[in-house]
Amino acid sequence: MYYTKEDIDNISFEVIEKIFKKKLTSLGLSIREPQLEMANEILEMVRGKKNCLVVEAGVGTGKSFGYLVPLLTLQNHDRFGFSIIISTGTISLQEQLIKDIKFLLEKLQLQKNVVLAKGKTHFLCLDRAAKNYSNKEISDWIDYSKYGDRAELETVVPDIDNIWGNINIQNCKFRNCEYFEQCGYISLRENMKKSKSIIVTNHDQLIANAKNIANHRHPIFTTDTEIIVVDEAHNLEEKSRNALTETWSKNKINEVLKIVDNFLRRSGDYEGTKKRKIKIENLTEKLFRMLESHCEREIRKNEKMGYETQRLSLPHLNETLLKELVKELKSYNISLQLSESSINDYENVIDSIEDLINFINSISSDDNKIFWIEITNSKRILINSVQKEMNKIIYKYFFSGEKVPVILTSATISQSGESVFDQYDYLISSLGIDSLKYNQLALSKPKLSPFNYKENALLYIPPNLPHPKDTDNFRKKALSEIISLVRLTEGRTMILFTSKNDMLYVYSEFKGLNLPWKVFIQNTGSSQESIKQEFIEDENSILLSTGTFWEGIDIPGPSLSNLIIFKLPFPVPDPILEYKKSVSEDGFLEVYLPEMLIKLRQGLGRLIRKETDKGIAAILDSRISEDQNKSYRTTVLSSLPFSQVTENFQEVSDFVKDCLKL
Repeated sequence: MYYTKEDIDNISFEVIEKIFKKKLTSLGLSIREPQLEMANEILEMVRGKKNCLVVEAGVGTGKSFGYLVPLLTLQNHDRFGFSIIISTGTISLQEQLIKDIKFLLEKLQLQKNVVLAKGKTHFLCLDRAAKNYSNKEISDWIDYSKYGDRAELETVVPDIDNIWGNINIQNCKFRNCEYFEQCGYISLRENMKKSKSIIVTNHDQLIANAKNIANHRHPIFTTDTEIIVVDEAHNLEEKSRNALTETWSKNKINEVLKIVDNFLRRSGDYEGTKKRKIKIENLTEKLFRMLESHCEREIRKNEKMGYETQRLSLPHLNETLLKELVKELKSYNISLQLSESSINDYENVIDSIEDLINFINSISSDDNKIFWIEITNSKRILINSVQKEMNKIIYKYFFSGEKVPVILTSATISQSGESVFDQYDYLISSLGIDSLKYNQLALSKPKLSPFNYKENALLYIPPNLPHPKDTDNFRKKALSEIISLVRLTEGRTMILFTSKNDMLYVYSEFKGLNLPWKVFIQNTGSSQESIKQEFIEDENSILLSTGTFWEGIDIPGPSLSNLIIFKLPFPVPDPILEYKKSVSEDGFLEVYLPEMLIKLRQGLGRLIRKETDKGIAAILDSRISEDQNKSYRTTVLSSLPFSQVTENFQEVSDFVKDCLKL
């Protein structure tokens, strides 16, 4: 640490409280008690030299300012000179945080290097663009955006949605690229290494940086970082798995073989190595044909169960085939290493083929990894692996030894429980924080949303719907409920689905009903900003959505007065969850229920986004109705902020008339 306990003592909580109550209120901002509590807890964490602070801050508590104000105050102290990293799970929150930080710096009259550190695919690749566009066009783009950020280029690059995949950065050549000195992304990377910075990044890059440090490689970010904030911490485990997953496809394997072949063409025994390449390709083809057959069977089985998942179990593979493939790859690698080459990428090619050998070898020999298959939208098959004990890896990366303090925060990281430890138990165990000593960990009592849910919101649970696994009957009955609810609020509805097939079914049925309100359906691409804006501007419209609309989407005002959850978002069984279940005493209560509650709370959090918002929410899943008497009903309802819960449609109708005035 660059600062001592005496330094921190010189910054009293009163100094921070004054910023909130005097400076920010004079600017017309509402200051909430949870913000002050959070600020004080951060100060106490730093004073007590704790490794980690866990704090849930419900919707509307103003958690961003709750951690930004104390951290900027600490960072600005004369004797301190450190950087702060803030990591989030979504680009939209990254961009909002940049606005909040710049606002506070201006009002507090502070000068800091603020960096928005997105992933490389968000930036223009000059090398790839030069193959398709003129120097004049590219020059105009560079002038418009300092770093070549897609978000800034959208207004000046024609048809950006269709061409971005061909001109963004995929595999950066770094100094081997002729555009290295002009590259905006390289300039951004240099800016990310400046001291006394505030870096707003995503979980993927945060994990990549921690991995580099753990492996004694150059870090991505500045080395004077003294505090890390993980916002949307409920996503950290999943993002860690994604970032640390090794993936191979048939195309990727063949691409490695092709590159090796280009090197070996210069060798004296090329005909021999060419035959070996063909043999490896044939073995690879045989392997992937086996996987394709397995996938077809698994998909049919999942469809009967009503599951939609891209993650499928890896079948027991032919040991002889795997051993033969590894043997041929090793021989091919020896041929490569015996060939002398001065080309720059030579060592990288050797690394690639050795990575492939190790991966194929591990399929039958590594009990410490989870293996699974994924099918892409283009029907390509991917073989994936990741370490089983992700909690131990996360602990190693962020909490072991002399690591910098980490603040973990989100609106949805607690579960029901008698003690604060019980409430955070799922997060603590998933992230390996339970390995910390008692005096290293600070747990904050969850801060409830200050919004008036008691008077302004009502939750409806229909009591007599079929079980969701009875797909046809459930869809028909659920559609009937949706139509009744939509008519109550005259549109103004967002429906959240866990299944694209369910969403498409409802959309198709809506088209035949000739409803008087416009019906939007989620875009197929990653960006949902345009469809969200259309929904907001057409107040009586209806939006059908999955995926990204469950969290990180802010739609305040009357356009969203009716939020419908099509069914409880229990995760679809997959090899990763099944492993977590296998090491739990009760897989449903300890894994599947907590995972569902995180997503449910995120989804329901879309309804009330500001103090004046009012609305109804419906969960079209009778498994939590009173008559069903499921053991988890109380757990689910006690985790939600709704005071008014009903299974009577007439009460919903009365609430809409009396409270929403519709």
